[in-house]
Amino acid sequence: MKPILEVKGLTRIHGTECPSCLDMTGPEHDTNVCPACGSVVAAANVSFSLQPGEILGIMGESGSGKSTVVKTLYFDQAPSRGSAIFRDGDQNHELFNLNGAEQRWLRNHRFGMVYQNPNLGLNFGISAGGNIAERLLMNDLNHYGDIRRRAGELLTRTDVMVSRMDESPKQFSGGMQQRVQIAKALATRPPLLYLDEVTTGLDLSVQARILDLILEIQHELGTAMIVVTHDLGVIRLLASRTLVMKYGRVIESGLTDQILEDPQQAYTQQLVASTL
Repeated sequence: MKPILEVKGLTRIHGTECPSCLDMTGPEHDTNVCPACGSVVAAANVSFSLQPGEILGIMGESGSGKSTVVKTLYFDQAPSRGSAIFRDGDQNHELFNLNGAEQRWLRNHRFGMVYQNPNLGLNFGISAGGNIAERLLMNDLNHYGDIRRRAGELLTRTDVMVSRMDESPKQFSGGMQQRVQIAKALATRPPLLYLDEVTTGLDLSVQARILDLILEIQHELGTAMIVVTHDLGVIRLLASRTLVMKYGRVIESGLTDQILEDPQQAYTQQLVASTL
């Protein structure tokens, strides 16, 4: 089976960039800031593949580049270089060669994103149901009754009371805001979902409910996911394979159980030991 997503050499550099940027940054230099020009190497030469229905974890500390990877793939940021192929049935999309309209179509129809900060994923000026309706309208569902029914189904699916459909997300708790984000992301039944630190800052009981929901979705819908987190517990529960990043580089990759039980890199060993 061919991967649904194949990423090669993904690089994102903030700043003017110079010939020394990649040579003078990374784990061996303990920095992702180029000493020659001051550019920040957010991600460098990141390569991986994702199978249909698979959950891939990307873990690392703040500033490791893990969020940059998914934000680039979701077109929130443009890469400095690299390639990414998204396979959707018989169609192959070269993500970084698409024009703006083509990228927006994939965002609205075939991808879903759940951000750590709900302000990035939700419109707080409209109701919870309205947020889902926005996405449904982009997908040619324009009958008011059908939209409202579908929004109710999605909110119920994500453990949000339908009676609160017409309330603004700003009246919700952080956990409920995340569940509305998930409902919105699932509105189009996307084959690929990006999850960026979705449990950070939430109470443990709320975290557990959201993680259970993610696993249920993956099991029922067969959605492929990339889960970005610094929490090894999240990685252990969700991801079958994992990439470990530091200073913009992938320093270790493999089966999650193997990485967590027998980490090869000193940095990964420190991460695992810090949770024991």
